[in-house]
Amino acid sequence: MSNFVQFVPKHALDCQKNLNDFILRAKNELSIYEDQGGFASSNWKHRLANGRSQSMEFTGLAPKGKKTGTPMQQPFLDFAKAYVRDNQTWKATNPGNMMMVLKASHDALIQIYLKADVLLIDGIVVRKISELIYERSSEASRYRYGQMLEAFLEDLKKFKINITIPTWKNSWKRPGNKAQGTSKEDREWQEERLLSSFEIGALADAFRLAKTPYQKFYSAQSALLLAAPSRGGELGFLTVDCLSSEELSEIEKKNTGLDQLWNIAWKAEKGGGLIKKPIHPYIVPTIQLAIERLKEIGEPARKATQWAIEHPDEFYRHEECITPPDHGEDEPLTIEQFAGAMCIQSLPSDTKAWRLTDTEVFAQVFSQKWIHKLIKGKKYITYRDLAKYTIDKYKEKFTNWPFIPETGKPVSELLCLVRENEFHAVFAPKLYSFECPNLNLLNDALGAIHERISGKDSLFSQLGLVNEDGANLVITSHQIRVWLSTEAERGEMNSLDLAMYAGRSRVEDNLAYDLRTLEEKTEESRKLLTKLGLESLDGTKSLTAVKLNVPVTFKMLGHKDRVGTVQVSGYGYCEHDWTMTPCTKAGECISCKEHACVKGLPKNLEKLKELEVVYQDELNRAAAATNDGFAGANSWLIYHGKKLAIIKTLIKYLENDQLPDGLILRIPEELDISLTKIALGEQKLVNAVNEKNPISAQIIKESSTSFLALLTGEL
Repeated sequence: MSNFVQFVPKHALDCQKNLNDFILRAKNELSIYEDQGGFASSNWKHRLANGRSQSMEFTGLAPKGKKTGTPMQQPFLDFAKAYVRDNQTWKATNPGNMMMVLKASHDALIQIYLKADVLLIDGIVVRKISELIYERSSEASRYRYGQMLEAFLEDLKKFKINITIPTWKNSWKRPGNKAQGTSKEDREWQEERLLSSFEIGALADAFRLAKTPYQKFYSAQSALLLAAPSRGGELGFLTVDCLSSEELSEIEKKNTGLDQLWNIAWKAEKGGGLIKKPIHPYIVPTIQLAIERLKEIGEPARKATQWAIEHPDEFYRHEECITPPDHGEDEPLTIEQFAGAMCIQSLPSDTKAWRLTDTEVFAQVFSQKWIHKLIKGKKYITYRDLAKYTIDKYKEKFTNWPFIPETGKPVSELLCLVRENEFHAVFAPKLYSFECPNLNLLNDALGAIHERISGKDSLFSQLGLVNEDGANLVITSHQIRVWLSTEAERGEMNSLDLAMYAGRSRVEDNLAYDLRTLEEKTEESRKLLTKLGLESLDGTKSLTAVKLNVPVTFKMLGHKDRVGTVQVSGYGYCEHDWTMTPCTKAGECISCKEHACVKGLPKNLEKLKELEVVYQDELNRAAAATNDGFAGANSWLIYHGKKLAIIKTLIKYLENDQLPDGLILRIPEELDISLTKIALGEQKLVNAVNEKNPISAQIIKESSTSFLALLTGEL
């Protein structure tokens, strides 16, 4: 990566020259995908970390009912390849979003100007591109496509390939979190998504009843996923020594009643590194058995893999190889010997041909394309030829061959290795091969195959297991992860611990896996508020009302012995007795003692952060004006500083995962001193604050600290 420098346009106004330079640089200086034909090929493949490949076909959008579109036209074709090669050189990622934008851009240019030339992209073409993407995408994918289109257009301007493109901003919103939704559709989705006790029991039954290698393999993988919330794709990174135990301290032994703790070392697929995930003591024997089954099934594949790593120029001699032990790597192979080595079952009836080594005869006997490609230009085939062919074929699925990414261990130590055709109903395993079954095959085994191909068996149907209603059992690996996360939430696991346990990069992502009912979440918040001694700040009823789209009442904010009304603000609710006049503070909600900010209220945190940016900017302007000696600027500096300090304090509490949703945050009276109170104070008249609670005291302290820090330039 350090050998490359980013493209820098040399021409200020000549976009055609910059485009030519961009393409020539990508052709001659960048090498990614060169092994797949480079610019001479119009179909590249990107290997994902889990070994799966993502195809990049340089065609237009596929018409309805077709799998692929027509080939891209020049000059756009060369630009598209150059753009992909440039992007993937710096950070090779899943190219799906990029290819969608390039395909839509190509087709939009053809439809508008009848010519596929990136120099012709203008406002009309951009509008057409967005229309094509909108038509071809779902609500869930549109946001990501919009992000990519925005970046693509900015790159064209940055590289000065097209400097007349108008600014385009992604208007497609990030899809809502269905796990937290309250609509009828969202609630139905949540109920269907969360596995029932019956379905979890079926997974356990499948492991118990498994007899064949296919049944043992996929039921064992399911058992491992039930042990800790992990992604199905992460099974492909587990090693044979992933299970370990550690002795507990005397205090831990006393508190837990255990002598040791068992862990599985998982590699988090999204960059979380290796994570040791503890296993519940009750299922340790099951997990030990599951790992033993996977080891036993994968042992032949691991031997073949180890040979490929240690002897890359020599073919793995397995039990179906019929050559003498002293047969050299460079000696010719007969047709019979070749068929035995490559596990080919069908041979011609003419046994005389079996003993021939001439590749011309090979071409007549075998019709397989890979064999014709292998023998091309050769007089005869040797074991060394087979070694190169087989190792090149199977190592391609391992992106860091011969090592496992991040662990540094050899691929031969992978737990879930099997041979090609290991579980095939008709064909025998290829004894020299090695691969890790991908996530799609696991989901097929868990029932997805029923939804794709009728009449095909899954793990459950082979064992005679059906759902409660008699229908086929269909479970996805992701549902197991969601179920475990939901159970962890029910068990009140700490949010940070859960995120780390599940290998998530953000604590906020826990919400997408929490499928507890609204009633469960509300009850948990109430219990926590009671435990913290904050019953008077219980706003869970108002939070429930907002999620169900019904009005919030004065009583929902904890006023059981008072009468009054509420006004909606952008950040919570203004509380007024009937005797009060409607609000006269002109939107000064944030610093008002009559305002209730409810934690968990949709979008209130985002709006407060937007307000924080506004007041930070105003504070900076007031500070600059004060330094320049403008009359009255100092008063505004203090005003904006106080307001910003309160906003920062509220944001801190709203982001605190240790505090429950539904907590009401009210500004203490000390931070909202009215003119009347100031006048009473000057007359030395009694002016006491009635309501006190721990949160109020903390808000006063932290707002004061932030205020002083702002004024002294520390924030």
